[in-house]
Amino acid sequence: MNRVGLPRWARLLAPLTLAVLLAGGCGGKNVSNAKFQDPNPLPEGAEVVPVTGQHGGRLVYATISEPKTFNPVIANETSSTDVLDGPVYSGLVEYDNGNQQIKPGLAESWERSPDGRVWTFHLRKGVRWSDGEPFDVDDVLFTSKVVYDEKINAAVRELIKAEGKPWVWEKVDSLTLKVTLPAPFGPVLEVIGSVYIIPRHKLEAAYNAGTFEQTLGITTPPDSIVGTGPYRVTEFRPGESCTLKRNPHYWKVDQNHQRLPYFDTVVFVACPDYNASYLKFQSGDSDIQDPVRPEDAPSLQDDQKKGNFTLYNLGADIATNFLWFNLNPGKDASGKPFLEPYKLAWFKDVRFRRAASYAMDREGMIKTALQGSGFPQYGLITTANKRWYDPNVPKFEYDPEQAKALLDQMGLKDRNGDGVREDAQGHKVEFVLYTNSENTIRKNLGQVAKDCFAKVGISCIFQPIEFNTLISHIRDDHKYDSIILGLTGGVPPDPALSQNVYRSTGLTHQWWPQQKTPGTPAEAQIDKLMDVVVQEPDSSKRKAAFDKVQEILGDQQFTVGLAREPLIVAVRNRVKGVRPSVLRLHVMYNVEELYEDKGAGQVAAR
Repeated sequence: MNRVGLPRWARLLAPLTLAVLLAGGCGGKNVSNAKFQDPNPLPEGAEVVPVTGQHGGRLVYATISEPKTFNPVIANETSSTDVLDGPVYSGLVEYDNGNQQIKPGLAESWERSPDGRVWTFHLRKGVRWSDGEPFDVDDVLFTSKVVYDEKINAAVRELIKAEGKPWVWEKVDSLTLKVTLPAPFGPVLEVIGSVYIIPRHKLEAAYNAGTFEQTLGITTPPDSIVGTGPYRVTEFRPGESCTLKRNPHYWKVDQNHQRLPYFDTVVFVACPDYNASYLKFQSGDSDIQDPVRPEDAPSLQDDQKKGNFTLYNLGADIATNFLWFNLNPGKDASGKPFLEPYKLAWFKDVRFRRAASYAMDREGMIKTALQGSGFPQYGLITTANKRWYDPNVPKFEYDPEQAKALLDQMGLKDRNGDGVREDAQGHKVEFVLYTNSENTIRKNLGQVAKDCFAKVGISCIFQPIEFNTLISHIRDDHKYDSIILGLTGGVPPDPALSQNVYRSTGLTHQWWPQQKTPGTPAEAQIDKLMDVVVQEPDSSKRKAAFDKVQEILGDQQFTVGLAREPLIVAVRNRVKGVRPSVLRLHVMYNVEELYEDKGAGQVAAR
């Protein structure tokens, strides 16, 4: 058995170690917490984090969306998960975004059997929910029961299965959990960490009554939202803000044995778009600008001293921008095809998709849409993903002549001399390209893409629309031609957590979601390779299989990569403990460690 986590001898020596640290400090100025009075006893199993800060203050984070739910089981959009996953709820294991490594969470250690099929997790002693009730294995078992319930639209249900069968979760004692896998499964820790534990004592009655999905909606009284994360929801004003306060029972402490988090209050301020969030940061009404758009970077660069903030350029982003064509051959309730059959015929032809990729002037996109700073993108995984990036993905670099040749091979030619191609039946080669109107970078990319298509004889009608409408077209009515969007990258950035993108049955298999059987031989092959990615315990074999997935996707151009700006964030200098990461959330992922340095200067009053 291989045991992982903080050894018991280290926990027993913690008071002595802390006394030494209090006397001498550790790496930098020792910050006093003399004014902080903790009303609750610390849990015996508290995690000691090697940080030192000071309590108090308020952190304001401007976002371009707001929570759709406070229920972590059904939350499946970043507007909700950014608030819930980590700040309010915790998992058995956590992920350090900065180091891109697994670390203990509510489980302080674990071991597995030699064949990797049986995992035993040891929960921390003395952990309590934010309402003061004790946390134990029964909460974990209740969470697993809810997630596996087919009547509930649980976002992570398919992740915690092996060969389509649920894992078996069993109680050994109040602080020991045994998980048995029905088949080999590679990324157990990565996946189990995506299951955020919910309180049995607060939610079991609603579950038994069949009203669980309606529980913890945005109108839920804040006192009913109970978690084990560093913060708890105290107020939600639709269209304005979501306010979090310190969880007085949080289970992490700093190296001086002071309970985390440091900030008393964290406010997520809702903004209609990036322009509004940028103005809030400029005026001093928010502490973090994440991300900084290319067009805003020069002015912010010059204003750092005056505005008392720092820009962090993190290089290539793990998030992506790409376009795809609708390949869904389905029909609506009236029998009408989602897409005109002649357009579907174009889009299904790999030569059309490759031509579209050849037509994309990615360097031109960087110069114009990204203000001269960025990276061309060819696949769904970028260099920022340290483990999974494959440098051998096919690259259809800018070559409009090659694009024209492929379109000619398809019989798509300009038959009337108007500069736009027609197919053999006389249909004009024209389609509508959507993106979300709130995202100025994607709007800029779309305009360049439209011009690129025009240069090879394709008429592209570019039409930005509201994000929720866009999602409805993708997931509900399926009536669209082409879309520019992207993927933010999961945490951890393991492809097993993104099966819904790569598998033909996946909800986020954008170009044709939730296929009953694979629509193409390439997608059937990807499905089989994803079985290896998910089931194989050997990490090198998992990597080889996913490299092949990336190469097939690149060859088939189901998604046409565009360009991505460098990831730049801006943070007020009064906010300390900042360790920016290319993974979401770039600055807020370690929110419990962030604190206010009251001597670093202030900005406009909030």
